[in-house]
Amino acid sequence: MRRLLLTILSAFWTSLIWAQLPEGLQFDDGFTWIQCHNFEAYVDNKPIGSWVPEITVRVLGKTPDRSGWKFIIKKEGKILAEYLNDGFPVQLVRGETIGLNIFGFWKDKSRITEHGLMDLEVYYIDGKTDKEYLAKTLKLDIRRLEKERGSVGQRDAGPPGFYVNRHSEILSSILYCREKEFPSYTQFGGPYYSDRVVELVVNYSENEKFSGPKLGRLRVEVDGKEIEMSLPGNNVPQDKMGLGTEVGKFADFHSDRAADKYFKSGPAYKEYIGFARRSLLLPLHWGPKPVAPFKPSAIYTTDFPGDWKITWIIDRVPVRIYRFKIDKNGLPLPHPEQEKGLCLAPHAALVDTEIPKDGAEFDGRISSEFVKAGAFFGRPWATDAMKKAAESVPTKGTPFPVPSDKQ
Repeated sequence: MRRLLLTILSAFWTSLIWAQLPEGLQFDDGFTWIQCHNFEAYVDNKPIGSWVPEITVRVLGKTPDRSGWKFIIKKEGKILAEYLNDGFPVQLVRGETIGLNIFGFWKDKSRITEHGLMDLEVYYIDGKTDKEYLAKTLKLDIRRLEKERGSVGQRDAGPPGFYVNRHSEILSSILYCREKEFPSYTQFGGPYYSDRVVELVVNYSENEKFSGPKLGRLRVEVDGKEIEMSLPGNNVPQDKMGLGTEVGKFADFHSDRAADKYFKSGPAYKEYIGFARRSLLLPLHWGPKPVAPFKPSAIYTTDFPGDWKITWIIDRVPVRIYRFKIDKNGLPLPHPEQEKGLCLAPHAALVDTEIPKDGAEFDGRISSEFVKAGAFFGRPWATDAMKKAAESVPTKGTPFPVPSDKQ
């Protein structure tokens, strides 16, 4: 009888924990951002480095009050840490709650000292029933950064740092047509707009000397025909690409005195690695155009349904090419990956991203190796088009810092 009861309880808890999201809720793959929050300590003068996940996730759909999140980190099936917290209502338009999120969440315990391939299980907790639903299992590739604290003539390792390898995200570009007064796709501050604006969210591994892109411009083609980026009665071209807003960033340094020249004199060798997510507001609007006597202040996607190609140009050099489809309402049509299970918010679409062979000034490192495996924290590419795009991603530099004696 006891064995039967244990079997029933085990089946109950398994169904409780591993249940998928309730009907009407979806996990937003494009919103997700995970990075390491690092800690340093010395125990008996022994350097100890540790980390906890810093988590930004959301589900879209109606959620009861007091709903929340649970996060479990596992390595090879073993639980390393567990974190619990309330969620926060998603308000994409003032006064209307359409989901639940958590932004930049971390707790200082339990701290993790391991690195390598790990799973981050994300659970949504229903605020009415306290029932847990597995929203997503994210794959994390945690890398370790060595640190040198010794002076000249010494090799004395300090506490290491840790970071999430995000090289696979360079093709995760999202076009988002924002409704009036909607915040950025990432909900990372920024102004509200009374107009319907078009946003592009991009990912890259940044160059230390060019942490963000410089001012540029866009060349727009629709169905193979270049669009005149000017307005009647306005001599100022509407093709300017601004600096955008940084909506996610992790940056740190590897350091060592492994090579003789760094051991014998001068400061320790240092090498930078950083990953960024940036929101760019395109010089485009969508939706109904202003009626007389008001005049349009930008080019409207609504006027140009079809196959779009946007070339982003800085200092007369193309740095990215984006391709997508716009329907007659001026909205992006879902990318084939979205038809294969990639979940994004309404009015958002994954766009095809082409990277020139030399990348851009703001690209510090590009690694095709990781792009081929997929993106969005462990989701394999489901379409031949994206697999082909991943194959064409160039390589720039090394994917990770290289010790000074290995160069």
